[in-house]
Amino acid sequence: MLRVVPLAAGWLLPRGPSVPRFSRVRAWPLGHGGLRPWRAGSAEAGRRSVLKTPKGTRDHPPAYTALRDRLLAAVVTCFKRHGAAAIDTPVLELRETLMGKYGEEAKLIYELQDQGGELLALRYDLTVPFARYLAMNKITNMKRYHIAKVYRRDNPATTRGRYREFYQCDFDIAGQFDPMIPDAECLKIVHEILSDLQLGDFLIKVNDRRILNGIFAVCGIPESKFVTVCCTVDKLDKVPWEEVRGEMVGEKGLSPEAADHIGEYVQLHGGLELIERLLQDPKLSQNKLAKEGLGDMKLLFEYLTLFGITGKISFDLSLARGLDYYTGVIFEAVLLQQENEHVEEPVSVGSVAGGGRYDELVGMFDPKGRKVPCVGVSIGIERIFSILEQRMKASGEKVRTTETQVLVATPHKHLLAARLKLISELWGAGIKAEMLYKKDPKLLKQLQYCEDTGIPLAAIVGEQELTDGVVKLRDVATRVEGTRDYSPKQMAIRERVFNAIISCFKRHGAEVIDTPVFELKETLTGKYGEDSKLIYDLKDQGGELLSLRYDLTVPFARYLAMNKITNIKRYHIAKVYRRDNPAMTRGRYREFYQCTSAALGWVFQCHFTCVTYTGSGTFLTEAALAQLPQDFDIAGQFDPMIPDAECLKIVHEILSDLQLGDFLIKVNDRRILDGMFAVCGVPDSKFRTICSSVDKLDKVPWEEVRGEMVGEKGLSPEAADHIGEYVQLHGGLELIERLLQDPKLSQNKLAKEGLGDMKLLFEYLTLFGITGKISFDLSLARGLDYYTGVIFEAVLLQQENEHVEEPVSVGSVAGGGRYDGLVGMFDPKGRKVPCVGVSIGIERIFSILEQRVEASEEKIRTTETQVLVASAQKKLLEERLKLIAELWDAGIKAEVLYKKNPKLLNQLQYCEDTGIPLVAIVGEQELKDGVVKLRVVATREEVNVRRESLVEEIRMRTSHP
Repeated sequence: MLRVVPLAAGWLLPRGPSVPRFSRVRAWPLGHGGLRPWRAGSAEAGRRSVLKTPKGTRDHPPAYTALRDRLLAAVVTCFKRHGAAAIDTPVLELRETLMGKYGEEAKLIYELQDQGGELLALRYDLTVPFARYLAMNKITNMKRYHIAKVYRRDNPATTRGRYREFYQCDFDIAGQFDPMIPDAECLKIVHEILSDLQLGDFLIKVNDRRILNGIFAVCGIPESKFVTVCCTVDKLDKVPWEEVRGEMVGEKGLSPEAADHIGEYVQLHGGLELIERLLQDPKLSQNKLAKEGLGDMKLLFEYLTLFGITGKISFDLSLARGLDYYTGVIFEAVLLQQENEHVEEPVSVGSVAGGGRYDELVGMFDPKGRKVPCVGVSIGIERIFSILEQRMKASGEKVRTTETQVLVATPHKHLLAARLKLISELWGAGIKAEMLYKKDPKLLKQLQYCEDTGIPLAAIVGEQELTDGVVKLRDVATRVEGTRDYSPKQMAIRERVFNAIISCFKRHGAEVIDTPVFELKETLTGKYGEDSKLIYDLKDQGGELLSLRYDLTVPFARYLAMNKITNIKRYHIAKVYRRDNPAMTRGRYREFYQCTSAALGWVFQCHFTCVTYTGSGTFLTEAALAQLPQDFDIAGQFDPMIPDAECLKIVHEILSDLQLGDFLIKVNDRRILDGMFAVCGVPDSKFRTICSSVDKLDKVPWEEVRGEMVGEKGLSPEAADHIGEYVQLHGGLELIERLLQDPKLSQNKLAKEGLGDMKLLFEYLTLFGITGKISFDLSLARGLDYYTGVIFEAVLLQQENEHVEEPVSVGSVAGGGRYDGLVGMFDPKGRKVPCVGVSIGIERIFSILEQRVEASEEKIRTTETQVLVASAQKKLLEERLKLIAELWDAGIKAEVLYKKNPKLLNQLQYCEDTGIPLVAIVGEQELKDGVVKLRVVATREEVNVRRESLVEEIRMRTSHP
């Protein structure tokens, strides 16, 4: 379908976390481990890095990352619907924090090599760090979710979704509440998620550790053997009873009579009837633990009946769950597979969720042993992802990896300026748009690109359209013309920042990738010069030698070479790790986010990179900007400066959207710097060391830099003065034109090339309308050796007072550039791929916004709950549970207090404290009249709403324009 749209139309289609220090990075002299271009025939040819990820880990290419994000979004939606707030904890924990919490499985913990200082390990799960977080912060009441990677030295079985690095999705409720209400909600959450994902038939098995321990006691098992016998029972979902019995008698030393007695119990499963029968059991009814557990199990089933989910619940006495810290109810969800229509008993094909109650774990961390009752559930996201991945492959479904809405195209030559102006308007209006990085691309190739990537629309601007003031909009599918601990409050602030950045990256057509947190040690060795000493090495526990990633750029380069990718626009947002001296008040951490984007990928360095394959073996990629994982990169063979200009446009958009204050983006080119050093008489061998001195000009005056050049670097005073004449210059197109006429620079090949490209860059930036925030600054050097062309850095400016003419820089918040040789260091044949990228200083930005919030005392909502279900009288718990189940099933984000008879004042106060806007009050009169009283917390307005209209009324009152 073809539409003609007027141009004037509104286009509404452990220690130390970190501020990005990428503003200034040390220069690495050649010969000292720095990044160097590889040359065929050099000594490096024989020692290339092995192109592989560590065993049990994998990269996530765009298609699978998009599928995973879809899955995680469904899980998070459910967690938020139940009023949970997000937290985050470090990947690194003190070794002593994890030891003694996992029983026999402690041998699977990844320990870091002892490099002096604290003894560290990678987290094994999210539950123990959560318990440590609660004790450390003296929190006694919380509903939280946490989605993050964990690490286990297990035997991987990647085809069955078992990895050494994998995601866990946890939901936990901590606090002293009336029995079984939180436990019932956890089971309701599992039911909702598995139903929403449509994975097939499933069953949720439940049991209680107290019932198991009571069974062992009445069967004559010594208490010292409870844990080991429990581990054996835990195998009943994998092996038949005969094998389990054999292990109990042959290995665990039980008498055959005791094993047979246990077998009479652990092969039972059912519902309320079974619970009632066991409550009458002559032996179990006399055991205190078993009696308590069975009483709570009966209450749990009553609540599950009110939630309407008992059809998917089985009380199963064989369920044991091996972890030592469970103290009460335990549960596990399994997918069922009906072999054929004649099979009466469904067969389990794997666990996809599990959890339980752990009331004593927090007390293990509290100095006074104070306990905080907790119950939680973990969704087996990797197993579910493997199932969906197999379905996608079998169905041949094509997954969109970007969210681009429109491609700006042209059918004629010499219309690049018109395309740049139009796409800038679209980006400015929030439209997710792309264009090909060619001056004169063929229309057929542009339309084919839309079909290949799933872009639904093409906005075509030609000579006639420009004359008529219209744009031809083509529907591509019809082919008819006409992507530290963080408290809930901090997580909410961080999510605001991430959402703004990711929205911008997606608006520019980037797709997301992910790489493992650890890499082979040899992958990282020799890439960071003197900074290599800051890499965290994992302890040698046998097998591969591993290290934690230092940035997102080197793993990205390895990913490109390993997968032979020559054209990509990617972003990546993730944590990186450095054994640096932390300065937490300045946003410098040992574990911190990077957000990187580039014309060859995104990294959670806030990094955007353009990577281009020249065909002659050249890779240009954005240098891993120092400390933040959010990267954006572009890779591929493109016309000069178009991807570079888009990277600068992205920085401008993000800093404008975040409203951090006035800012300036400084640009320079390494070729101009090298040409300048040459004409000033600096020996080629001293280019890098002099560059590192120039790199300090944003921190110290010229006199100090000059003194270092002459006194420490051995430069003649005349050469230093000559350099000073250049590096103190800054301006715009006029300065570029003047330097192109400079008698010396104009004779230097490198400088002339760099200035020519800089002029072209400024012409494109003028079309984008952002030159007012751009300064061509000859003092900008950026220390990393791998930069080969344009470099840039964004700084926030602070006006000391109204009489100061020159704004003062208060810190770098983004940086990047073009880098040629990094991918070639991994490619067996040394083939390079041109790349350009940008890294957003997410930790620095986060620190600034956090300080603002603290200073303003702004109240940050940490959940998205729309309504609290409350009651004004006693004995209405059942009615509250029925109503909240209806709201959850309708997709309403709702909460209820975990008390049988809470006071109305306490319920209303909870809403005020947490920012919940509405209260749905059910009382005896409301039940009689078939209505619910809906109260607006802010205004105290109350209105009676028919029960069948409640969902629509809540949606209407909480929708945002």
